[in-house]
Amino acid sequence: MKKLISAAIAIMFIGSVSAQSINVGKVEGEIGVGGAFPTSKLNLDKNTPGAKLFGEVRYNFEKAPVDLGLHLSGTIFHREAESVAQRLKSKSYTVMAVSNYNFWRGAKASLFLGAGLGYARLDMTAPVSFDNAQPNYGGFHTGDAANKVCFMPRVGVELFNHLRLTLSYTLVEKAHNHFSIGISGVIGGGKR
Repeated sequence: MKKLISAAIAIMFIGSVSAQSINVGKVEGEIGVGGAFPTSKLNLDKNTPGAKLFGEVRYNFEKAPVDLGLHLSGTIFHREAESVAQRLKSKSYTVMAVSNYNFWRGAKASLFLGAGLGYARLDMTAPVSFDNAQPNYGGFHTGDAANKVCFMPRVGVELFNHLRLTLSYTLVEKAHNHFSIGISGVIGGGKR
């Protein structure tokens, strides 16, 4: 763990030393899609990758290679118990404050390292046989929704100031923790 932290600090130092005063747009928006990959099987047999839709608005600070923004996303994925032909659907909706440290901002390939912290609304849907006490809606019931605090570390690259590739991990609770890989289009923010 100490080696990982030391490497991250060294990368930030190198990025800030080589950073130039580059004039970039102050506000940028992003909209994207991606894949979601649950990290726990919850004692079931199989995790099935899902989908993630997201959007973000960020403010780029002029004097530092840092941005601050608001991230909105919706994620869905499934788990299966093959022995009893059961399927469990996990959905989450998040609103997070996000910030990124940008390396080589304004260049054709700009790296970023960031995190988000915010609110998650969690839902699970399962076949009625999981819990017959819940209302039956066409053979499925929805469990009680939960509101939780969530955290999302991430790393990525922005290409040509308009295409962004992001790898993130959303940490909220065991049933909804997931990795995601996203591709998005960026409007504004590029080199001025």
